[in-house]
Amino acid sequence: MKTFREFQEQANNPSPLFKWQPKASASDKEVQTSSYGPGLYGNPTASGAKLTPTTIGVANKTLPLGTKVRITDPKTGRSVTAPVIDRGPYHGNREYDLTTATTKQLGYPDYKQFGARTLKVGVVQPEKPSSIFKYPEKPSSIFNWKK
Repeated sequence: MKTFREFQEQANNPSPLFKWQPKASASDKEVQTSSYGPGLYGNPTASGAKLTPTTIGVANKTLPLGTKVRITDPKTGRSVTAPVIDRGPYHGNREYDLTTATTKQLGYPDYKQFGARTLKVGVVQPEKPSSIFKYPEKPSSIFNWKK
């Protein structure tokens, strides 16, 4: 289990959460984004989780909660995959709001420095579950239950 100091270090020096980052595809489109966070820490998101300085996620008005999206900064080439955890943004023509931790993953340590920005965003399709998640026909065979 991590100590509080280790969590602080991770928040101050973020590294990519996922080693594998999917490549940009034709479905990625450039959209207006902004960031949110500091004034809302401690409040619940639409997904029910509490917003914290280390919460990785985005807000979108239409995508189902839990949908993973890939956000790429075309200027730097940095990319992060994050789930939709909240609803919004409700300002201007922006399509996504990124949490502060997500903007840090893209290389912007201060959310004010991020501002409103055009980024490439695409939905990452989940892989099909593997066969290890299939249940046996007779659960009693696992537990040796007597009939």
